[in-house]
Amino acid sequence: VVSTQSTGSSDEVVPSYSTDCVLLNGTITLTVNYTGSDDKPETETVTFPKDATVSGTCGKTTSTLKLEDDDQILTFTFSSNSDKANKLNNVDPLHWGVTNIKYEYDVTQSDAKHTGERIATATGSYFVTPLNMSYSCSKDSVVLVNVTDAESNSTALISGELVVLAETGLTITIGPSANTTHQDDPNYHYCKADQKIKDVVPIAVGAALAALVVIVLVAYLIGRRRTVTAGGYERV
Repeated sequence: VVSTQSTGSSDEVVPSYSTDCVLLNGTITLTVNYTGSDDKPETETVTFPKDATVSGTCGKTTSTLKLEDDDQILTFTFSSNSDKANKLNNVDPLHWGVTNIKYEYDVTQSDAKHTGERIATATGSYFVTPLNMSYSCSKDSVVLVNVTDAESNSTALISGELVVLAETGLTITIGPSANTTHQDDPNYHYCKADQKIKDVVPIAVGAALAALVVIVLVAYLIGRRRTVTAGGYERV
């Protein structure tokens, strides 16, 4: 088990959490949805601090990153698939991704219908990225829909409760290169939302340049016509 503290300082905009094999940069916000005493849905939003305690495990195919702060624990499980043909833990061949997210927290709000310890999880394939590349996304989110009562150890889901995990300025690197600085590393795999933005920018620039060429050409033709017309009058 690798244990360290957040590398982010108090004046950094984006928090940074790292172990020997995982580097996660980004602001993590969790919105807890619970049922109020009047049976109406209520929400509570918390942001993980920069100085959260970080720990984790490093394995050949599976690694974890655990963030702890007071009475809340957030754990990411990463899976790497080096197979060229078959999926592993829902991850495509020659890719890595997050296959499980677990959030342990307490519902202590005075207006909550049921208080106590909760465990919210999401299982699937998130932030999937080709091997030897880092994941990057300006805004991303995952909904943890499986919420259970941690105190009773029951696997029954609690109706009406879920947690929305949102990340801003998110970058993730796994493997030995997680200990290096990647702020200027061009080897990023961008999320779909950011890819659309990157596709729109060159199109917009190209359209603007094309419009400018047309304007210059029209101005040139008009100027040339006026010049010829003026010259014709002089010859008369």
